[in-house]
Amino acid sequence: MSTQNLWQKVKKGNIRAFEILYKCYFSSLCLYSYGLIPDEELVKEIVNDVFLKVWDKRSEIGIQCGIKPYLFRCVHNACLDHLRLKKNLRKNQITEISDKIRELADPDEEYIFQQIALKRLEKDVSMSIDKLPDKCKEIFILSRYELLSYTEISERLNISVNTVKTQISRALDSLRVSLKKYL
Repeated sequence: MSTQNLWQKVKKGNIRAFEILYKCYFSSLCLYSYGLIPDEELVKEIVNDVFLKVWDKRSEIGIQCGIKPYLFRCVHNACLDHLRLKKNLRKNQITEISDKIRELADPDEEYIFQQIALKRLEKDVSMSIDKLPDKCKEIFILSRYELLSYTEISERLNISVNTVKTQISRALDSLRVSLKKYL
C-alpha cells in the first residue's frame, strides 16, 4: 500500500492504517530527533506527541508534499519548540534567582560591597602606578593628578612634548595590562 493511500485511510479515521503509519516512521523519526535532542526517552515522547496531534487533527491536515516529509517537519518543529522552551525556562530561572538575591541583599550590604570593590580598584591602580618607571610615573602623575598639559609638563621637567606623549602612552599601556581585570 502506498503512503498516499495509507494517509487517505488515516484521514478517514482508520486506526489500523494509523498503526501502520506509526510503525513505519516511528523509529526513523526518533533517530532523527535524537540528533537534535540527545535524550532517548524525551525523543520518544516528542515523536509520540506528534503522532497524537496528527491523529487528532487528521481531518484538518492537508499534506501536499507527502506524509514522510510532513512527519519529519512536524517532529523537527516539535524538537525546536522543546529546545526554545528549555532555553526560556533556564533564562527565567536565572532571572528569578538574581531577583531573589537582590531582594535578600540589604541595600546597605550592596553599598558596602560597592565600597569594598572601589577600595580594591583604587589600591590596584595605585600599585600599578607605583610599578611604573620613575620618570614615567612622575609624568603620568603630573598629567592625570595635577592636570598639567603636555606642554606644561615638558617645561616643568625640561623635556620635549614628544617625550611626554611617549611616556604617557607607555604608562597607559602598562596600566591597561596590569588592570585588565577591571576593563
